[in-house]
Amino acid sequence: MPDVNWFRAPTDGDAGTLNACYNALDIHVIRGRAEDIALTDPGGDWTFARLLTEVGACAGVLRAFGIGIGDPVAVGAVPRVTGIVVGLAAARVGAVSVYDDPPAADASMVVSDSADGVVLTADDEPLPWDIAQRAGRTDPAGCADVPGDAVLARHGDRTLTVLAALGAGDQQSSPPGLELVQVGGLEFWSFASH
Repeated sequence: MPDVNWFRAPTDGDAGTLNACYNALDIHVIRGRAEDIALTDPGGDWTFARLLTEVGACAGVLRAFGIGIGDPVAVGAVPRVTGIVVGLAAARVGAVSVYDDPPAADASMVVSDSADGVVLTADDEPLPWDIAQRAGRTDPAGCADVPGDAVLARHGDRTLTVLAALGAGDQQSSPPGLELVQVGGLEFWSFASH
């Protein structure tokens, strides 16, 4: 079993609590790897510290809109790094990333690409990505205590659990149209680059 950092270890009848984003980013920064490369993208390399800053800001926006454990965050076909940031931010607050294109209208928040760039939409109010990230940096979100058996992502009728994404459960291949992304030992889904 891979090294999973639990907030509360599982016991008989209790799934324990943990956070996928904490395992993917925070623990690496805490252990002195802040400037190590967490993600390589055609646009450049992302260190654990830089990615954690962006993810914390996005998670702060999600939290400000009341999104928490189990709430659906619909992620459309957005630029690769943006999708990764959103997926990790949703994990940070315990939300479920829903990968359907077009994004599900019944989600608590929808993150999509528009003619004007990426927008986050909650309560039918679109918020441009750059403005949201600036606002989120003023109050980044910490990691929620997520049940160990929680769902991290959903696409149609397929689900990816937190433990499977951390390599401690039955790993699945990515659904058609999605790619498997790895950051800090966490493998999760994202729309393929565009």
